Amino acid sequence: MANKPIEKALGVISNRFLLTTVVARRWENIVAGAPPLVESRPGESKLETVLEEVIGECVTVDPETREIQLHGAPLVDDQQEALFSEPIEPDATPAAPKGRER
Repeated sequence: MANKPIEKALGVISNRFLLTTVVARRWENIVAGAPPLVESRPGESKLETVLEEVIGECVTVDPETREIQLHGAPLVDDQQEALFSEPIEPDATPAAPKGRER
């Protein structure tokens, strides 16, 4: 079963919830125009690219600060905002989307 990308990614980041957060944040960055850290194959989805980045340990999480770290990424200019500037809060409740308040 380890031949599936998600199973391989769980071998790198074993917490399913943390892996989901890492993949979602990195996917958003790639959709917004950030360059991938691994070579994409023709027809490969952005999600598959992100999972390959996790499997290749190009995207990791600092165990102490819970910050997502990119390895092999292009340097960020002083004028640009870092791709991941805030640590992941394990107990944080996600904000409700606008217009869908509870």
